[in-house]
Amino acid sequence: MNKAIIIGGLAAFATGLIISIQAYLSGRAGTIIGPIRTGLWTNFLGGALAGVIILVIHFLRKGDTGPLPANALTMTFFSGVLGIAIIMGISLSIDMAGVAAGSAAVFLGQMLLGVIADWMGWGGAEPIPLDPRRLIGLGLQAVSVYLLLPKK
Repeated sequence: MNKAIIIGGLAAFATGLIISIQAYLSGRAGTIIGPIRTGLWTNFLGGALAGVIILVIHFLRKGDTGPLPANALTMTFFSGVLGIAIIMGISLSIDMAGVAAGSAAVFLGQMLLGVIADWMGWGGAEPIPLDPRRLIGLGLQAVSVYLLLPKK
């Protein structure tokens, strides 16, 4: 197997662990202050930290950080807006469905859109045909969400 694929897979796995930790923390904070405030405060505080990091890098490179193209700025702005909605949704879902079911449902949503994006070729690569194997994978993930839901 290609070394890049292995490194990419391990990075994705580690990111999944980090997302689960963030989901847990967002769920707990959402219980205390509510999902909307959790989403807003999480992104505000994360943005403040990112701003400090950008300033440090800017000064370490003596102002040579380069301009941000307008299309990249627009994409990152909307990505940040979606980030607020993501944290709000995770905070609400984890609080109501639990960490396992909430995380599995978030992952199902990502998988569904990922399969559609692959099928349509939205990622810039050659489209990946929608075949029964991929549909079964989505179905299995949907069943796992159902099985992980609390029975109360």
